[in-house]
Amino acid sequence: MVNINFLIEWSVWAHLASQRNLELILLKGHLFLEIALDSILSKNNIKALENYSFHKKISSFENLKIKDKKKQDLIVSVLYTINKLRNKLAHEWKFDIQNGELESWSQIVLENFNGLKFSKYTYRTKIVHAFSILTNNILEMVDTKN
Repeated sequence: MVNINFLIEWSVWAHLASQRNLELILLKGHLFLEIALDSILSKNNIKALENYSFHKKISSFENLKIKDKKKQDLIVSVLYTINKLRNKLAHEWKFDIQNGELESWSQIVLENFNGLKFSKYTYRTKIVHAFSILTNNILEMVDTKN
């Protein structure tokens, strides 16, 4: 079976790279991560995902018996962090997207996960790359039952 996750990584990057607004990058990047979670959870026979919150999807992913537990735990940690940032954007009218939290999150992702670099890193493109790299790393997770 051919692994096409790199195409998904590139497509996430390409879609977000055209965006200039960091709030929109956060919202759309969060959506791509949710789609990746849905994919891995569906492959592990977790049903009714449309009724799950993002937080519940992370929790369900956390409970999978994955071969690389250390990587799984790190993915869970950065997913909870990005969900908190998305919630701040959605629910705190004074939230400042430029406060450094999103940049710090992206730096953690870039330092801890392998992925492709499609453009020169800038403040914005580091964030975009973090979303594409994390999406691919979620999709690469394999349940020990397989």
